[in-house]
Amino acid sequence: MSARIRQGFRYLDHTADLAVEAWAATADEVLAQAARAMFSAMLCLDAVRPLVSVNLSGQAPTLDDLLVEWLAGLLAEKDLSSLVFSRFVVTTRTVGPARLAYAGQAWGEPLNADRHRPSIEVKGISYLGLSVTQSAGVWTARYVADV
Repeated sequence: MSARIRQGFRYLDHTADLAVEAWAATADEVLAQAARAMFSAMLCLDAVRPLVSVNLSGQAPTLDDLLVEWLAGLLAEKDLSSLVFSRFVVTTRTVGPARLAYAGQAWGEPLNADRHRPSIEVKGISYLGLSVTQSAGVWTARYVADV
């Protein structure tokens, strides 16, 4: 069934911030699509070459919280290293009672304003409207990014 589910994302109407909905066949893939959506809103994603990779990991009690950890980790890496990313892979697993973990990898390159054409700046991820759900074999992630 997963071969028939297309991955993607879209931006939802929101008064002040950036609301995102991403979908995919698995929870891991939907977290990757959520990251693509975040970076696509900030710059020209197609112009970012996957030259450098970084590894990130984190833990949280729920999949919703894990989505925030993953996206916040990517934002922190962007701010610390001046790297922007265009390719993402995430693996989630259960590490204990009521505890999940992720191991993720992101590929990108140093920010080049002329080529990447940065637009908005995502400052963080809100818990308002946050959800990661599965229905009829499709995983959906929704979040609001503070801009």
